[in-house]
Amino acid sequence: MRWLVFGILFFSSANAFGQVNVSGPVGTKDQMSSATGSAVPAFAAYFATNSSGNLAGVVGCDSSAQLTVSTATTTQIVALVAAKSIYICGFVINGAGATTAKLVYGTGTNCATGQVSLTPAFTLATGSNVTYGNGLGYVTKTIAANALCLTNSAAVAANVLVSYTQF
Repeated sequence: MRWLVFGILFFSSANAFGQVNVSGPVGTKDQMSSATGSAVPAFAAYFATNSSGNLAGVVGCDSSAQLTVSTATTTQIVALVAAKSIYICGFVINGAGATTAKLVYGTGTNCATGQVSLTPAFTLATGSNVTYGNGLGYVTKTIAANALCLTNSAAVAANVLVSYTQF
Protein backbone atom coordinates (compact mmCIF):
# COMPACT_ATOMS: atom_id res chain seq x y z
CA MET A 1 0.00 0.00 0.00
CA ARG A 2 1.32 3.48 -0.89
CA TRP A 3 0.31 6.96 0.13
CA LEU A 4 1.26 10.26 -1.48
CA VAL A 5 1.35 13.13 0.99
CA PHE A 6 2.58 16.57 -0.09
CA GLY A 7 4.73 15.15 -2.89
CA ILE A 8 6.39 12.51 -0.69
CA LEU A 9 5.75 8.88 -1.49
CA PHE A 10 5.37 6.60 1.54
CA PHE A 11 5.36 2.81 1.43
CA SER A 12 3.68 0.48 3.87
CA SER A 13 5.75 -2.22 5.57
CA ALA A 14 4.57 -4.74 2.97
CA ASN A 15 6.55 -2.82 0.34
CA ALA A 16 9.33 -1.51 2.58
CA PHE A 17 12.80 -0.78 1.27
CA GLY A 18 15.98 -0.81 3.36
CA GLN A 19 15.74 1.63 6.21
CA VAL A 20 17.76 4.84 6.16
CA ASN A 21 18.49 6.91 9.26
CA VAL A 22 17.40 10.37 8.13
CA SER A 23 19.17 12.14 11.01
CA GLY A 24 22.57 11.35 9.45
CA PRO A 25 23.11 12.71 5.89
CA VAL A 26 25.46 9.85 4.99
CA GLY A 27 24.85 8.18 1.65
CA THR A 28 23.94 4.52 1.63
CA LYS A 29 24.91 1.85 -0.87
CA ASP A 30 22.55 -0.79 -2.12
CA GLN A 31 23.32 -4.10 -3.85
CA MET A 32 23.81 -2.28 -7.17
CA SER A 33 26.42 0.22 -5.92
CA SER A 34 30.17 -0.02 -5.79
CA ALA A 35 33.22 2.21 -5.77
CA THR A 36 34.74 3.23 -9.11
CA GLY A 37 37.41 0.75 -10.16
CA SER A 38 36.21 -2.04 -7.87
CA ALA A 39 34.96 -5.42 -9.02
CA VAL A 40 31.49 -5.44 -10.55
CA PRO A 41 28.92 -6.21 -7.82
CA ALA A 42 26.67 -9.23 -8.21
CA PHE A 43 23.58 -7.06 -8.74
CA ALA A 44 25.13 -4.29 -10.83
CA ALA A 45 22.96 -1.75 -12.61
CA TYR A 46 24.52 -0.98 -15.98
CA PHE A 47 23.85 0.46 -19.39
CA ALA A 48 22.45 -2.12 -21.77
CA THR A 49 21.02 -2.33 -25.26
CA ASN A 50 18.79 -4.55 -27.38
CA SER A 51 21.16 -6.92 -29.16
CA SER A 52 19.42 -9.22 -31.64
CA GLY A 53 16.35 -9.23 -29.42
CA ASN A 54 18.30 -9.93 -26.21
CA LEU A 55 19.45 -7.62 -23.42
CA ALA A 56 23.22 -7.10 -23.59
CA GLY A 57 25.50 -4.85 -21.56
CA VAL A 58 27.57 -2.26 -23.44
CA VAL A 59 31.33 -2.93 -23.31
CA GLY A 60 33.58 0.03 -22.52
CA CYS A 61 37.22 -0.26 -23.55
CA ASP A 62 39.79 1.09 -21.11
CA SER A 63 43.11 0.09 -22.74
CA SER A 64 44.90 0.77 -25.99
CA ALA A 65 47.88 -0.67 -27.83
CA GLN A 66 49.85 0.42 -30.85
CA LEU A 67 52.21 -1.38 -33.18
CA THR A 68 54.27 -0.69 -36.30
CA VAL A 69 55.16 -3.66 -38.52
CA SER A 70 57.52 -3.04 -41.44
CA THR A 71 57.94 -6.58 -42.78
CA ALA A 72 55.59 -9.16 -44.26
CA THR A 73 54.72 -10.91 -41.00
CA THR A 74 52.16 -11.42 -38.24
CA THR A 75 52.96 -9.68 -34.96
CA GLN A 76 51.25 -9.72 -31.55
CA ILE A 77 49.53 -6.54 -30.40
CA VAL A 78 47.82 -7.74 -27.18
CA ALA A 79 48.92 -10.81 -25.21
CA LEU A 80 46.46 -13.54 -24.34
CA VAL A 81 45.21 -13.98 -20.79
CA ALA A 82 43.91 -17.40 -19.75
CA ALA A 83 40.10 -17.58 -19.76
CA LYS A 84 39.73 -13.94 -20.99
CA SER A 85 38.59 -12.62 -24.35
CA ILE A 86 39.96 -9.42 -25.92
CA TYR A 87 37.14 -7.04 -26.89
CA ILE A 88 38.16 -4.49 -29.55
CA CYS A 89 36.07 -1.30 -29.41
CA GLY A 90 37.88 0.53 -32.19
CA PHE A 91 40.95 0.44 -34.39
CA VAL A 92 42.93 2.41 -36.96
CA ILE A 93 45.24 0.72 -39.47
CA ASN A 94 47.52 2.96 -41.54
CA GLY A 95 49.66 1.98 -44.51
CA ALA A 96 53.00 3.65 -45.25
CA GLY A 97 53.01 1.96 -48.67
CA ALA A 98 51.06 -0.55 -50.73
CA THR A 99 50.16 -3.47 -48.46
CA THR A 100 47.23 -5.41 -47.05
CA ALA A 101 46.73 -5.69 -43.30
CA LYS A 102 44.21 -7.38 -41.04
CA LEU A 103 43.56 -8.17 -37.37
CA VAL A 104 43.74 -11.84 -36.40
CA TYR A 105 43.74 -13.88 -33.20
CA GLY A 106 45.45 -17.10 -32.20
CA THR A 107 47.80 -18.70 -29.70
CA GLY A 108 51.51 -19.38 -29.78
CA THR A 109 54.19 -16.93 -30.84
CA ASN A 110 52.56 -14.11 -32.87
CA CYS A 111 49.23 -15.96 -33.18
CA ALA A 112 50.83 -18.73 -35.26
CA THR A 113 48.60 -21.50 -33.83
CA GLY A 114 44.90 -21.62 -34.69
CA GLN A 115 44.96 -18.23 -36.44
CA VAL A 116 41.52 -16.76 -37.23
CA SER A 117 40.78 -13.48 -39.05
CA LEU A 118 38.86 -10.81 -37.13
CA THR A 119 38.76 -8.37 -40.05
CA PRO A 120 39.11 -8.70 -43.80
CA ALA A 121 42.49 -7.96 -45.35
CA PHE A 122 42.32 -4.20 -45.92
CA THR A 123 44.14 -2.96 -49.04
CA LEU A 124 46.19 0.07 -48.06
CA ALA A 125 47.98 2.65 -50.21
CA THR A 126 50.64 5.09 -49.02
CA GLY A 127 49.11 7.21 -46.28
CA SER A 128 45.70 5.53 -46.33
CA ASN A 129 43.77 4.59 -43.19
CA VAL A 130 41.06 2.16 -42.21
CA THR A 131 39.16 3.12 -39.04
CA TYR A 132 36.32 1.36 -37.29
CA GLY A 133 34.56 1.78 -33.95
CA ASN A 134 34.47 4.62 -31.47
CA GLY A 135 35.67 3.10 -28.19
CA LEU A 136 32.24 2.31 -26.72
CA GLY A 137 30.75 -1.05 -27.54
CA TYR A 138 32.93 -3.68 -29.10
CA VAL A 139 33.24 -4.25 -32.84
CA THR A 140 34.91 -7.66 -32.67
CA LYS A 141 36.44 -9.98 -30.08
CA THR A 142 38.74 -12.94 -29.72
CA ILE A 143 37.68 -16.19 -28.15
CA ALA A 144 39.02 -16.73 -24.63
CA ALA A 145 42.74 -17.40 -24.15
CA ASN A 146 43.84 -16.02 -27.53
CA ALA A 147 46.16 -13.12 -28.38
CA LEU A 148 45.42 -10.27 -30.81
CA CYS A 149 47.82 -9.82 -33.76
CA LEU A 150 48.26 -7.80 -36.95
CA THR A 151 49.12 -9.47 -40.27
CA ASN A 152 50.98 -7.33 -42.83
CA SER A 153 51.48 -8.60 -46.40
CA ALA A 154 54.43 -6.49 -47.61
CA ALA A 155 57.77 -5.11 -46.48
CA VAL A 156 56.32 -1.64 -45.87
CA ALA A 157 55.11 -0.15 -42.61
CA ALA A 158 51.61 -0.89 -41.38
CA ASN A 159 50.69 0.99 -38.22
CA VAL A 160 47.82 -0.02 -35.94
CA LEU A 161 46.15 1.47 -32.88
CA VAL A 162 43.49 -0.57 -31.07
CA SER A 163 41.17 0.34 -28.20
CA TYR A 164 40.39 -2.80 -26.18
CA THR A 165 39.52 -4.42 -22.87
CA GLN A 166 39.90 -7.98 -21.56
CA PHE A 167 37.50 -10.00 -19.43
